[in-house]
Amino acid sequence: MLCNISQVQGMSKEKGEGRSPGKDFVFFQNKRKIINLCKFFLLSLEDIRDEYNMSDQVYEKNRKRILDYGNDTIRELEENLEKFEFTLK
Repeated sequence: MLCNISQVQGMSKEKGEGRSPGKDFVFFQNKRKIINLCKFFLLSLEDIRDEYNMSDQVYEKNRKRILDYGNDTIRELEENLEKFEFTLK
């Protein structure tokens, strides 16, 4: 699917409310990719913990950091994408 993107100034809609199918598609795909990336980082962190005997405290600190940055990234990306209008071809 191809998307046309045109910027809309001052657009503020609640999440999912009044979104076009194009915007829903872009939001879903970006969120899915960010979540998959965070899962990869978490699995890599587990491997490092097991291989190098990382303490539970260090593991939990890094795990929380990965989850926090992932959630922040999703939130900021969605805020920025709300400024655009998407249509599917």
